[in-house]
Amino acid sequence: MAVYIKLFNTLLLLIFSFGHLSVQAQNDTTQNPLTIWSNINAFTPTLVSLPDNYDSTKSHTLVIGLHGFGSTAESFQRLSNYFTEAGFIYATPEAPYSFLKNDGTIGYEWFLYDISSYIMLERPASEREKAAMRLTTEKQMAQVMTDLKRSFNIDKIYFLGFSQGGIITYLTGIHHHDKVDGMIIFSSVVDEDWLGNDNIKEGKSVPTLIIQGETDKLVPINFAENGRDLLIRNGYDVTYQKFDGGHTIPQDLMGFVIDWINKE
Repeated sequence: MAVYIKLFNTLLLLIFSFGHLSVQAQNDTTQNPLTIWSNINAFTPTLVSLPDNYDSTKSHTLVIGLHGFGSTAESFQRLSNYFTEAGFIYATPEAPYSFLKNDGTIGYEWFLYDISSYIMLERPASEREKAAMRLTTEKQMAQVMTDLKRSFNIDKIYFLGFSQGGIITYLTGIHHHDKVDGMIIFSSVVDEDWLGNDNIKEGKSVPTLIIQGETDKLVPINFAENGRDLLIRNGYDVTYQKFDGGHTIPQDLMGFVIDWINKE
């Protein structure tokens, strides 16, 4: 059985507070409120599963799994056996932003998704969403990799992301292309506008595996294929695999994922 470890990673978060800097009207409503962005230090857990044969004197491949919108690091650990049985270390960071779901449980998101206009694929990302995407990518993912490399003997690093976690996987692979050895994308998409100052061509050395359901209603297949084509146009080595299914991670393709990692 794999060893299960919880790490805590420091992360510089954006906390949005609203400053009422204008004169109050007669009806006590605030006119022209300004948004002030404040930086604070916070902690986010990363759950780690080690293979039974883990040997700290030998280097191991690390797979970092990024869960989807509203999910948790713990729930994404359900994939751990596939990777630990292959001799890999499998780690799942928690997304930094929590929210209360309709069923009363707490879910987590990677970049302050604007629920008021839910289908982000059909509209431009807001400036707040893009800022939070890059903060998570540039700060949290950098710290997660640093903490894991300090704790374990790691050689290659692969990111695996589902849905919203796939967006962060894309951006992480491009931004940290000198540290990431591969991207595995399930049911997700990428847009050049989300990259900030990063040039998409900078990440072309990072091999990419994209797996997409043909009947996915949350991320329709054409959006995933647009992301695939964007990478190919910019020189990426892309493996693309469709499956008969919707917005999910198909368990019967996990062996394909392991084989792809081993071939890289």
